[in-house]
Amino acid sequence: MKKTKWYGYLFALIMIFMYVMGIYDFFMMLTHNEAYYLSHNYGPQVIEYFTAYPFYFMIFWIINLLAGLAEPLLFILKKKAAVITALTATLAQFILLVLTFALRNRLAVLGTGVALFDVGILLLTLLFYLYCRRQVLREKA
Repeated sequence: MKKTKWYGYLFALIMIFMYVMGIYDFFMMLTHNEAYYLSHNYGPQVIEYFTAYPFYFMIFWIINLLAGLAEPLLFILKKKAAVITALTATLAQFILLVLTFALRNRLAVLGTGVALFDVGILLLTLLFYLYCRRQVLREKA
């Protein structure tokens, strides 16, 4: 990839922070940390939602988190694999959201605020994929 501008590094750092927080959230939710639930004002419905969380949904969640953390690191290291990794993170998050909204009643359980936040994460991940892709395409030109 060509020389990265300062805002590319800033975007990558934001993505790292966002996905580190996502990994933290993953462990807090799936270990059923009551203090964490209370700090976010989650009630029994949310606790039940994550207590009975299907393994096949968890696979998409894990893929999203791992690829989401790897993508900005690969970008900073100027690896072209950042593009496919960012696409993988985007697709995993998209599939997870579609499935959980359709099959797990995500909106009713977690609320509009969390739903909008999750869609925002998806959009940022998509934008990062497009940015990585543009950087690689510029190099070919």
